Amino acid sequence: MQKTNKNYIPDAKNTTPDYYCTWQTQLYATCDGKPEAQRANITEQALFSGTKPFGWTNFYPDIRKDLYLVMDDSWDVPLSDYKDYHGSFVLNRDKFPTYADEKNNAKALKELNRAAQKKGWKGIGVWVCAQSSPLFDKGKTAEEYWTERLKQSSEAGILYWKVDWGKSCRVPEFRKWLTALAHKVAPDVTIESALVPKVIPFCDVFRTYDVPAILSVPLTMNKLKQTLAYTAQNGFKSLINCEDEAYIAAALGCSMGIMRHPFAGAFPNGKPDMAFPSCHRNLKTKMQEVTRAVNWHKIAPAFGTDKENTFFSETTLHDFWHIENMNAELESWWPKALGMEDENPSKIQADGVAAISRNMPLPNVTPDENGFVPYLVCAKNPNGAVSIAALGRTQGRRYFIPHCNVEIACGNAKTLGIFGEYKTLTLVFDGEIGTKKIYAQDLSSTDFSFDITEDVTVYENCLTILGKTIETVGNSARRAGDTSEAGLLLVIGEE
Repeated sequence: MQKTNKNYIPDAKNTTPDYYCTWQTQLYATCDGKPEAQRANITEQALFSGTKPFGWTNFYPDIRKDLYLVMDDSWDVPLSDYKDYHGSFVLNRDKFPTYADEKNNAKALKELNRAAQKKGWKGIGVWVCAQSSPLFDKGKTAEEYWTERLKQSSEAGILYWKVDWGKSCRVPEFRKWLTALAHKVAPDVTIESALVPKVIPFCDVFRTYDVPAILSVPLTMNKLKQTLAYTAQNGFKSLINCEDEAYIAAALGCSMGIMRHPFAGAFPNGKPDMAFPSCHRNLKTKMQEVTRAVNWHKIAPAFGTDKENTFFSETTLHDFWHIENMNAELESWWPKALGMEDENPSKIQADGVAAISRNMPLPNVTPDENGFVPYLVCAKNPNGAVSIAALGRTQGRRYFIPHCNVEIACGNAKTLGIFGEYKTLTLVFDGEIGTKKIYAQDLSSTDFSFDITEDVTVYENCLTILGKTIETVGNSARRAGDTSEAGLLLVIGEE
């Protein structure tokens, strides 16, 4: 393995609408896990103060130019007596005293957006309640009300709407209509939907929706099985956003709504952070996974749903987690979502589809010595790039990725993204590889790569790379304290 100064990650914009969402950071700042407190904690101070637990615009310094910063639930309501404000889309003076302007809301939003962009972000995105505010919709039709807000958003350069709960959240006609209206009056604004899968063919983006970090992988895999069973129609993007599962987003051609943040460890008051329990995957110490996913999206952007070219394994995997000391609230923010119904549960569990592929056959995998296989996702991007991720299992109180022999069909791909852990990974191409050079690069760094030609096995049209090599290269730019799983770019070069 020879280190080189070659960089294969393009200096390009990320065209995938990826974002960091403030919701779980709002939780971190409250220390109590109650939504009411979280909703009060999306403020100017939270975004721009440099003092922990605030200063959220300081997150993701390497990649925030490629991420929207989505202000989540209740940015547009006051600190108290806010019941009728949801859906106002008006920057509130209680929370944003420097920027709010009741006479010119578009100007207020524009100044706030500029402040975030000065910190290096792609721009502000906003959580939008799926209803109009009775304090602001008087005398207006629904079209007038939402046209006004879409135009204000476009004028302010706020180009991403995360449309979530509200009176119309489960009304497919409303979600389809709002997206179509945006295309008409503010075509630069991307509308994200959720909760109603039947609107997927008519979406810009559809979010798989909330899952707790423990067992997030199987839960997300099953949500993807449901949401990818549609085909985009009538010019809609129909991207799928799989929230904080960064490597699934990268390897399966999805977008992501990242919630992990760098305030690792317990809440400021010392209580465990149940949103990102350190006893499981400890996602707050896996920040470089997000960098790798963003950089892969520069090479292979997210692409729309197509049920005819999406394939699901017939195998289902069973994952479970034993609760320590019978205290579920310390290890999951939403235990009942994980099959917990008992008053004092000791176990949470979820089943997930074993593998998903898009535009290519399902991968072949041989179980490890204990009979385990990882969850697997792979995709061939419309531009020809191929990607794969091996994802972890949860058994008892252990999270791990089984090290298996995995094989995928790569067609004529010259560029590949490889994520996770393996015993071996065999890439099968349409034609012989010959004496071409093989390069690999940690997707979190643009400073160096490796010539691994002598470290892989090539036989006719097959290239096999050892899991140890994937780990070495895919974490070669690892920063102190980061525990990310490997993620690398592999390039088939010239002879």
